[in-house]
This record gives sequence, C-alpha cells and structure tokens, in this order.
Amino acid sequence: GSPNAGEELVRVLCADPKAAFDDEHVKPATAKRGQQKNTRSPYDPAWHLCIETAQLHNEKWSDPPGSRWVTYIRPADCFDPLPKTKPRRQGTGFHRRPQVVRYALDSVVLPLSTETLPIAESVRGALIGRCIHIAGRSKYGKDWSWEKHRSGEQPVDDLSVFANLTGKDEQAQPLMGHGHAFYLPTDEDGDGRLDHLTVVAENGFEPDEMKALDRLPPLKRGEDLPGLNLLMLGWGRLEDFAPLPLKTSACWVSTTPFLVTRHLKKNGRKKDPKELWTDPQKFIATVLREELERLIERRSDLAGMDSKAVEIEPCVDEHGVFRVDPRSWAGTDAKGPLHRPIEFKRFRSRKRSDDGGRRPSGVFRVRFPRPVRGPIALGHSSHFGLGLFLPCR
Repeated sequence: GSPNAGEELVRVLCADPKAAFDDEHVKPATAKRGQQKNTRSPYDPAWHLCIETAQLHNEKWSDPPGSRWVTYIRPADCFDPLPKTKPRRQGTGFHRRPQVVRYALDSVVLPLSTETLPIAESVRGALIGRCIHIAGRSKYGKDWSWEKHRSGEQPVDDLSVFANLTGKDEQAQPLMGHGHAFYLPTDEDGDGRLDHLTVVAENGFEPDEMKALDRLPPLKRGEDLPGLNLLMLGWGRLEDFAPLPLKTSACWVSTTPFLVTRHLKKNGRKKDPKELWTDPQKFIATVLREELERLIERRSDLAGMDSKAVEIEPCVDEHGVFRVDPRSWAGTDAKGPLHRPIEFKRFRSRKRSDDGGRRPSGVFRVRFPRPVRGPIALGHSSHFGLGLFLPCR
C-alpha cells in the first residue's frame, strides 16, 4: 500500500524462499595446477544462501542469487533521537524503581568478614566517584575530565539526584530515615571471607543511580592486596528479589556486631536503671530493643507487631564473651572462625569524627513473633554492614 502522512517506504534485501536453497549459480571449487580437478562446491550445503561475498564480487552480482527486494512502510521519524527527560527527583515513582542490586565478590584473596565496614565504605566511595563522573558528563559533556574537576575548573555541586546512594540531600546533609542505600557485604558460606554484596534502598534507585551501580569499578585494597571485582548478579524489587540478607524468617542472628546508638545515661529524667550501669551486656541488649522498636514503627509490613514479644538472646561462648558464629546462619559445615566484636573494624576511615570503635557492641539472636522480611541491619554504621542479621539455620 501507499504510505500515509508521517510514513515512508523502505526497501529491504531478503532471502527468496523460491531460490535461496537452489544451487544453479554456485560454482564448483577449482583445483590447483597438477592436481585432479575438484568439482565439489566450496560451500556446504551448496545453496545460494551460503555464497560468500568474495564470489559475489568475482561474478559481479549486483544482487546475490536467491534474494529479492521487499518494500516495507515505516514511520518517517523512527530514528529521531528521543527527547532528553529530566531525572525524577526523590519522592516520585517509588513503585517503579529497583530497590535491590546484588553482586558476587571475586578476587585472588577475598576479604575477611572482619573487613565488612571498610569494604562497604569503599563501595560507597567508588559509587560516589561514578556519580560525580555521570553528573560531570551531563553538565559539561564529553569535555569533562577528572583533572579539570579536581582543579576546580569543572565543579559538580549538586548530587541530589544520587541521594539514595550518597545518603545526602541538596545541602549535603544526612538524609533522615533509613530509605537510602544499605551496603551489606556478607559471608554467606560461613568460611570467614566476604563473598557477596547486597545494595538495598527502600526508596529505590533512580536511572542515573542504576547507571552508577552498573559501572562499579574494581575496588583497590592497598599495595599488598589484590583488587576486588564486583560482578553484578541481578537487580529488582524487594518483593521479587530475595537473596540471603533479604529472605523472610522469624529468627535472625548477628553476622556482624551490633553497635549501640547512644551512651549510658546516668543522669537526667531519662537516665537508665542502675542495673544497666554494671551490666554492659544488658545495656547493649536494651539499646537493641529500642532499635527494634524503631524498626517496627517505620516499616509498614511490621505494623501491629508488639515489640515486647520480640525475644533477644545474647550469643556468647562458655566464658560469657560475645561471639559471631558462622554456623548459626551457614549451617554446621561452616568452617569460618568465631570472632569477637573487637576483631571487627568499627571505625570509618572516611569520617574522622566516627567513634564506632569506642562504642559498646554485642552479638545477638532475635526472634520475632512471626516471619519478617530482611534486611535487618540496626545500630551505629548499619548502612555499612555493621549490626547486620541473617536468617538462623
């Protein structure tokens, strides 16, 4: 038919079903001088469809034998570039955004589970570098470079489009709530070394944030250590993507130590009972219960749950010392060592004011009155993998 307004005709070279599988124009291969004449076709099978470009040029065929031209109608603007859309700001379209990105860690020597905090911090730093690169290219085009950015010639001031990854707003102030990204490295086979990374944000990730997550470079780990590659395994929504940290369970156990979010109060109207002054273990469990109450308040899927019905049990050895036991989440075949909280790195290197290493910490098993979906990450530096709970085995 004839094209309508906004359409055009286009000719496409296609195989002709009536002649494509014939062989009348396929010439046999010629033998070298002194050899018996070869009358076999150089193509197997000997079809017009198999003729190579060299023979078409030698025979000066304008159209390959066994082909025909077919006319199609297409929109005249089908190859016009789409209009550039402004990235959506935080607060719109939450139901469409991916919330979970999952990686496998690969290296000659995988990091120890006690390196959870520095690995999570390095991942966030690498992602912020990617965000600056994406924002710089968007603002200055291909002329943007890291050298010009560092010299101040091409500054990138506003990273608010990447707020879910950075955890900062337009004024570079920390975001309230816990809807932004948690960086959760995990030792899921219980051998004492980190093997996976889950990045999860309740608010979901913007398109440019997904671009940064997709281009995450290998992590540098110092001069004497090999780099760490992050292999993306997949991404999706919380409701349809459930790796180990996001599974549903009624029983959860610490895989990294829980750090308290406040200090012991010995004075004032809200001072702690005297029994907590002399029992650090009980004080840490009290703060954990407070964090669980806040978790229940902010998560809609936990609405109506009685926080007092949640059981908290310390995970200690025969000497009453807190221990992280990989067998509690990876099974009896786990061969990783039992770590004390003090063995984990708890100071953030990129935040000079961080006092995580001086805060009381503990290891616990938590039982909810009904199954609860992960992630369960509570306490100080929970967005960097500390205070992470995994389902009990």
